[in-house]
Amino acid sequence: MPDRSGRHRSLRQARATILASTLLLVTSAAASAAPVVVPPRQRDAAEAAYPPDGKGDARVVLGLLVDVTGAVTDVSVREGDPPFADAAVAAARTWSFSPATRDGSPVAARISAVVTFRAPSQTPPTPAQPEPAAPPSPGAPTTAPSTAREPVLEVAVRGEHEELGSIHVPRAETRFIPGAFGDPFRVVEALPGMAPWISGLPYFYVRGSSPENVGYFIDGIRVPLLFHVGAGPSVLAPALVDTVDLFPAAYPARYGRFAGAVIAGETTRPNETLAHGEAEVRVFDASALAEAPIDRGQGSVLAAARYGYTGPILSLIDPSYSLAYWDYQLRASHRVFGTDQVSLFLFGALDELRNLGSPTFRVQYHRADVRYDHPLREGNLRVAATVSYDDTLTALETPTGAGASAALNGPGARVRAELDQHATHDVWVRAGADLEVRRFDVDDYDGVAHDPHTDVVGGVYAEVVWHPAERVELVPGIRVDAYQVRTASTLAPQPRLSARIKITADVSSISAVGVAHQEPTDEVFVPAKLPDPIDEAPRQSYQYSEALEARLPSSLRVRLTGFYSEMVAASVGATEQNKGVELFLRRDFTRRLAGFVSYTLSRSDTTLNGITTRSSGDSTHLLSVVVGYDLGHDWRVGTRLFVRSGRPYDVTCPPGPGCTVAQSQLQHTGELPAFYRVDARIEKKWLYPGGRWLGATLECFNALDQAETTGENFSPSQGFSLNRQNPIILPSVGFGGGF
Repeated sequence: MPDRSGRHRSLRQARATILASTLLLVTSAAASAAPVVVPPRQRDAAEAAYPPDGKGDARVVLGLLVDVTGAVTDVSVREGDPPFADAAVAAARTWSFSPATRDGSPVAARISAVVTFRAPSQTPPTPAQPEPAAPPSPGAPTTAPSTAREPVLEVAVRGEHEELGSIHVPRAETRFIPGAFGDPFRVVEALPGMAPWISGLPYFYVRGSSPENVGYFIDGIRVPLLFHVGAGPSVLAPALVDTVDLFPAAYPARYGRFAGAVIAGETTRPNETLAHGEAEVRVFDASALAEAPIDRGQGSVLAAARYGYTGPILSLIDPSYSLAYWDYQLRASHRVFGTDQVSLFLFGALDELRNLGSPTFRVQYHRADVRYDHPLREGNLRVAATVSYDDTLTALETPTGAGASAALNGPGARVRAELDQHATHDVWVRAGADLEVRRFDVDDYDGVAHDPHTDVVGGVYAEVVWHPAERVELVPGIRVDAYQVRTASTLAPQPRLSARIKITADVSSISAVGVAHQEPTDEVFVPAKLPDPIDEAPRQSYQYSEALEARLPSSLRVRLTGFYSEMVAASVGATEQNKGVELFLRRDFTRRLAGFVSYTLSRSDTTLNGITTRSSGDSTHLLSVVVGYDLGHDWRVGTRLFVRSGRPYDVTCPPGPGCTVAQSQLQHTGELPAFYRVDARIEKKWLYPGGRWLGATLECFNALDQAETTGENFSPSQGFSLNRQNPIILPSVGFGGGF
């Protein structure tokens, strides 16, 4: 008899198979019918700034409406209090996204953003990196979904640890300041104690110390200049600049070999998640930057360049002059062994000013820096090597018709090691060492030509950021440099100490004292400035400052600083003394109405061979007032007022051919007329799908067309007169875009 039980079992299995297949088809059809929803994804790094009047840690929850272009059109505070909520809202308005999509079409979406603020500490700041938004549940609505199902953007913001005695400018503010042409480094011109040699030339006296004593650093690498000649930008693409610090004196032990101030910039971290870029065309130059991740986010490559075409503009001012400048940056990085990172950073720049076809000022330099970073449990170890080439020249005619010139030319190489380690909760150790070899094929200074030579310079440093008590921060440190320059050998210990004491929760005192040393072949050549004998000599400075800083209502911060420094160049019998007071009142540029006021009252005297006179760069009064306002809808306006009192002059006709005895005995002394300048800026941005944007900027340098007296002149035939340059007014119309 047939096996009916087996047949029935087979029928049941077949029916079950058919039913399962039917359910699978129905489920698949239903799934295919559901819309495919992709949430917004943030394209740029968060620029939320820790508020200056904030205290401790905080958490803010925002509701964001991201439209079909990826722009944030509405921001609401769901959790959190001022000033953190205000800082989070101001940052969120600047964010751009790849818009949400439904079945591939852009749609508006509402998401939550959790912004966590961490108070500044002694640990190295970690740049904020937003996490990708979590995908919504299948079938979730695409516009204004319920709070429970909203994608959540997590953003961590750590307050930046400001070095004691520094004036720190976070990147979130640097590109909004009028008169800086959107360039982060040009912001320093508006800070206390900064007096340009000539208005529009970014070569500065800092607290009376001459430009030859001011050091410029990019990621700890020394460069001859940070700024292009004229009213040009810095030598780095603005999007590559992360932070800018001005150290007027007693700077951290990491920096050295300059007797005056230090201006230091740090570049942004490699972006290993999203490709981005931007480009801009202005009246006098064009620039572009692009960066893209490689090897599935294990590294990135970046390229940037700028080219100046100032000839037509300069020919309108003075046809006898021509000016050219360019710069480039190339960076490649990759992770190795999981967390370590190796990177190559190439950058360089050229500036050349010619008069009647002959170069009167030229600075060309190139740097190739290879770095290996090894993260420690609570710190970082970096080992790096840099190859360099410098070619600098200045040549001009003195008031008496004689020539003066200076030139340096040759390659170099440097190796360094840097350790940042959080030893305990209250102690952060920073230490390092470097060794540099520089070849000078040309070393001429004011008619004195040195034979080609090779200089060897080395140094070690160590300092501790220590919190012995809740309201006390101490930073003791020492740097020791040893060098052999032009056959001379020197050992230069340079101790430093900084301290911050919180008198109350809102008032602190900041003290800084230190010794700095500079070897003789590190001059900065400034156009139209005569070389000074003190610039060629080795020199050592003793620096001291005392400041009182307070947080005020309405997100204001004020700092009052008194300073004194004395620089000694014993080999030429020269001493320079600088003393004064500074006032700096600031409101963050992340606020709708923002700005700052900086005022310096100072005196600089030089003693040479027993005779004391006012230093040639001394300006008794310096004032900068900067105001910016966010009009909404991505419109921003701003203006800047700069006022400087006149520098002293003292000129005679030296005895010799063409100069009578009576003329040589006649001394002309006095002070150049004061100068003021007004700059203005208007900016508008348009946001498009995919995080793309376009922008237009109208900015005017010296909007009121003021002429400046630049110096004095004496000739035997015409006698004494003041040099007054033609007014330099630079209206800059720029168009840019990015993705």
